Amino acid sequence: MLRTDSGTLPGGHPYARVGDGPRALVVLPGFEDSMFQGVYPPVAGWALAPYFARYLDEYTAYQVSRPRGLPAGYDAADAAEAHARSLEAIADSHERVDVVGISMGGLIGQALARRHPEVVDRLVLANSGCRLAESARGRTREFERDAREGDWASIRSKLAADMYSDGRAVTYPPTIRTIGRFLLPRPAEPADVWRSLEFVLGFDSRGDLSDLEQPTLVFGGERDPYFTPAILRETVERVPRADLELRPGAKHGAFHERKAAFDSRVRSFLDGTPAAREGEDPALEADGGR
Repeated sequence: MLRTDSGTLPGGHPYARVGDGPRALVVLPGFEDSMFQGVYPPVAGWALAPYFARYLDEYTAYQVSRPRGLPAGYDAADAAEAHARSLEAIADSHERVDVVGISMGGLIGQALARRHPEVVDRLVLANSGCRLAESARGRTREFERDAREGDWASIRSKLAADMYSDGRAVTYPPTIRTIGRFLLPRPAEPADVWRSLEFVLGFDSRGDLSDLEQPTLVFGGERDPYFTPAILRETVERVPRADLELRPGAKHGAFHERKAAFDSRVRSFLDGTPAAREGEDPALEADGGR
């Protein structure tokens, strides 16, 4: 029987856990985490189990959120120090800790792995790179204006359009703007939303990535408007031990929309399997040929 629980880690980080493997897989979620209420219910681990099924033979999977009530000026140093405390607590009961950072979570993962290499063995950047694309800064500032007006549905609907390359890009936005406006959670601390956006806008790790010691996998979509292929290639070029995988046709939600390929590639990377060259596609069959 799978072990599950939820609670709060040192530093005020809410978490949900599933599995009992000797390794720890820590997922740092993206910007939308700031619109989460900040408490995982007791059943959260069971809800995550199908999503992490590909890993649970060897791993205990943790989803680790950011604390509520981020300070003004929250930056990479703040994030790295706070997350280091939570990962130290996880590392105490596991033989190694691997980190998957999604979008904003990947920005934090870079800072964490560089400043605290002792708590991160391998790093995956999912739809995340060394900086936000210049072409996406206007969209991100739209989110910031929406956040200050408390218009969470507008943020979520615009983000959905940018994440998906299939029919969800069309159907999700109007659903979110109508019934989703009443059903989706509101942020526990509204200021966390615009402070998270300020974090993303201000993040630039180009001068720091040569110090990243860990093997790193960068996984993204060829149509991602936030972390474009050019940004991802730039990231990989600056990290001493990095591999790149781009999914054709996928957008900012490639890690989710192409999940079979993502899980296959991430698991082989975590197990130490060498990456294919860019343009080769070892996971194409698992991804249904998309």
